[in-house]
Amino acid sequence: MRRTALICSLLLSLAGSSFAAAAEELPNYATQPAVVSTSPAQPAEPTEAESSIDASAADNTVNTVPATPKQEEAVATEATAAEAANAAATPPVVSNEPVPPADKPKPKPKLNLVGKPPLPRQFMRTPQASDFISVSSEAGGYSMAVPKAFGKNPLADLPQAEGAMLVRTADNTLMLAATVLDPADTASFKATEALPVYENAKVYWQWQHGNQLIWTCRLSAHNDYHGNKLLLTAEAQQNGKTYQLLYVMPAMQADNYLPQAIYSLDSFKLNQP
Repeated sequence: MRRTALICSLLLSLAGSSFAAAAEELPNYATQPAVVSTSPAQPAEPTEAESSIDASAADNTVNTVPATPKQEEAVATEATAAEAANAAATPPVVSNEPVPPADKPKPKPKLNLVGKPPLPRQFMRTPQASDFISVSSEAGGYSMAVPKAFGKNPLADLPQAEGAMLVRTADNTLMLAATVLDPADTASFKATEALPVYENAKVYWQWQHGNQLIWTCRLSAHNDYHGNKLLLTAEAQQNGKTYQLLYVMPAMQADNYLPQAIYSLDSFKLNQP
């Protein structure tokens, strides 16, 4: 009986010591206030592998953020400045080879030339003094030899309409006209009206010649319902005035009338005041 009571007391003492040890392991929140805190817990430091993964993710995030216009402009400005600095630092290349000459400007297109004058000089009739009559225009201030074959003056009965213009007409294929375009002439009829221009004329030849006046001359061919004609036109300028001459002649008789027209042109001169 005594032995049984001893075993029971031993078991009770072991059980009490185990409970006390378990109680000591539990934190005493009353005596250890640091155990309980209202501050958020600090995260544990990441491992090396986790750090590398987080850095890579951060780089990708930075790279995917779009740049603002100001940032793009700044980058472009820096690039331009870098290119300019590189260009300035590069020395110029000097070559001993000769530089080829620059291309010459293209010539202006020529007129609608169809060939040389219709007849050589040796086949033309030489003008005679009896073929002409000297005419002087007081209103125009000039004088010239007029071929008689080119006809009469259609304005003979209208002296007030003639003014500085001189006209001779034989028919629709043989005629001549001379005039002076003078803006200061207020007395002559239509003093600034130019001689008529024959449209669709084909130019054979053009040239300049003269002494007192430098004439720009042109020999052309013209065809209409009146027939084939040759046109000799000439124009010169001096002292604000423009002098114009026009000779119309049948093409089939150019050997006779063309030398007379050229002689008449060369005889034109300004009257002395």
